[in-house]
Amino acid sequence: MRILTIALGVLLLAGAATQAGEISLRIVNVVTPQDVKIWEPTSIAAKKGDSVTLQLVNRHADEHGLEIAAFNVKDVVGGETTSTVKFTADKAGIFPIECQLHPAHVVGQLLVLE
Repeated sequence: MRILTIALGVLLLAGAATQAGEISLRIVNVVTPQDVKIWEPTSIAAKKGDSVTLQLVNRHADEHGLEIAAFNVKDVVGGETTSTVKFTADKAGIFPIECQLHPAHVVGQLLVLE
């Protein structure tokens, strides 16, 4: 069910990205049933040229990072705080989303459509 929800979310975001030119999402650091801390949603979709704003909400006491190296996005969100990152999705493809502080814990992908 969770994979279906994520897949539907990606499709909906992709549809929104083809019209808007501006993507604004709230990304929350949560704990999975396997006790792994991840950013959700794990997949983000945008259209090439879109302005992307991500509000990063860390609900945990320890800091967590979010990095999308292909777009020079790198932020550390302190414990129980919120941060905002902005970038332009200026190239198409699938790009990894990682945590530069805890790479094994936080992974995802950014899909940028032509």
